[in-house]
Amino acid sequence: MSGTVSKKEATNSSVSAQVLERAKKSLAGGDSSTMRVLPYHIPLVADRAEGCRLWDVDGNEYVDLNMSYGPLLLGHRPKVVIDSVYRQISEQGSQLGFPTEVTMRVAEKIKKLFPSIELLRFANSGTEACASAVRLARTFTGRKKLIMFEGHYHGWSEAVFTKYHAPLEELPECGYGPAIPGTSGMGDSIKDVITVQWNDLDALERALAEHGDDVCAVMMEPISGNAGLLMPRDGYLATVREMAHDCGALLIFDEVITGMRVSAGGAQEHYLVSPDITVMSKAMGGGYPVSAFGASAEMMQCIVKGPLFHGGVFSGNAIVMSAAEAVLDTVLADKAGIYGHLHTVSDQLANGIKDIYARLSIPAQVNHLGPLLAAMITKEEVEGLYNYRDVRRHADFERYIKFQHWMQQRGVYFHPNEFEPMFLSTAHKPGDIDEVLERWEEGARQCLVR
Repeated sequence: MSGTVSKKEATNSSVSAQVLERAKKSLAGGDSSTMRVLPYHIPLVADRAEGCRLWDVDGNEYVDLNMSYGPLLLGHRPKVVIDSVYRQISEQGSQLGFPTEVTMRVAEKIKKLFPSIELLRFANSGTEACASAVRLARTFTGRKKLIMFEGHYHGWSEAVFTKYHAPLEELPECGYGPAIPGTSGMGDSIKDVITVQWNDLDALERALAEHGDDVCAVMMEPISGNAGLLMPRDGYLATVREMAHDCGALLIFDEVITGMRVSAGGAQEHYLVSPDITVMSKAMGGGYPVSAFGASAEMMQCIVKGPLFHGGVFSGNAIVMSAAEAVLDTVLADKAGIYGHLHTVSDQLANGIKDIYARLSIPAQVNHLGPLLAAMITKEEVEGLYNYRDVRRHADFERYIKFQHWMQQRGVYFHPNEFEPMFLSTAHKPGDIDEVLERWEEGARQCLVR
C-alpha cells in the first residue's frame, strides 16, 4: 500500500487515528518520539503548516501554540529560511563532508548573541550537546559528579537522563539525593548525578557540602521549562554560580528551550548571569535539527588539543547551518522589533488567560516570559509554584487534559501534558491571540468551572 490513507479509508474514526494504526505496524508506538503519541493524546497526524497554523490529515485547522516544542521562532515555513536552505541545496550542496564557510559564519553570529561563548561546536540535538557539555566539564575539572535539578530535562543520554517527572514519594525529604534513572537499560554513569530541589539554595548548599569536592558542574535549565515553566527566584542564578565556583565547579546553562527565545541572548542575557558552558538548540535552527555547546577558549582546548573527542558526520552540516544563518540574520537585523512583537503577543495571551481564570474563579498559575508560556490549572488556589514538587503537588493534570482535548477539538493546539510549556512565534498576530482567547473562555466555562 502506498501513499497516505484517504478519507474514504477512514471508517468509524478520524483519518489521523487510521494513519496512526497503520503506522504502528512499522513504527514502534506509531511514531519516533513517545511525546507525540502518549496514551492521552487525541490522535493528530499533521499534514501541513504555515505561519502559526497547522492542518491535520482530516483537514482540521489549528492555531498552533506548540510550535514543534519550541524550534519555530519564526513560525512554520518562514520564507527566509526556505530560501536560504534552497540556495544551499541547489547551488552548493547539502552535506559536503568538509569544513564550510557557512558553519563558521553561524558560529560567529551566535557569539554576538552569547558573549559567554568564545568557542563552540555544533551537534544535531539538545541531547547530544548536553552530553558533550557534561564531558567537557568532567574533562576540564578532572571531577566526575554532576549536580542537576528535579524536573529539569537535559536529554536522554546515559549521563543525564533522570526520572525528571518522578512521583513525589520517590524524592528525598532532605531536598537532594541520588538521581533516579530515567529509563531501563541504562548503565552506571547516572550514579554520578545528584538531583536537588530547584529554587532551594539551602538544599543546594547541603548537597555541595557533602559532594562539592567531587562535583564537576552544576547543570540547570535557567528557567525550568520541563516542569511547567518555573522562573528562578530573584538572585537565584547568580548565587548558584557563586556557590558552584566556590567549590571549584562549573555552571552549565541548558538553554535548549530558552536560547534565542526569552531574549536574543537567552536567559543569560535576560538575567545577566553568565554560565561557564552554554548549550543551545531549538530556536536557533528554525525547525532544522541543530544544537551547539560552547565555553571559554581555554575550556574548549580540551577538544582542540584533546583529550576530549567530539565529532559527528552531520554535526554542522550545510543544510542546518543555512537554516540557522537565516534565523540568526533575521534576529540580528531587528532584535528590538522581533522580541518586542513576541513579548506583545505573549503578554496578550497570558493576561487574557489570567483575566478569564480570575473572572471564572478558576485556580491557576499563569507563568510566562517572552514567547514562553504556561497556564497551569491547579487543584486549589496557591501562592506560587517554584519547583517541580510544587507543580506535582498542586497541578490538576486530569482537568488540564480534559480542557486540552476540548480546545484541540475547537482548533487550538497545545500539548496535553501540563508540564509542557506553550511557544509563540513571530507568525502569531494579535488577531490569532484574540481567536485563541475567545475559545479559551468558552472551553474554561465548559471544562474548568466547578
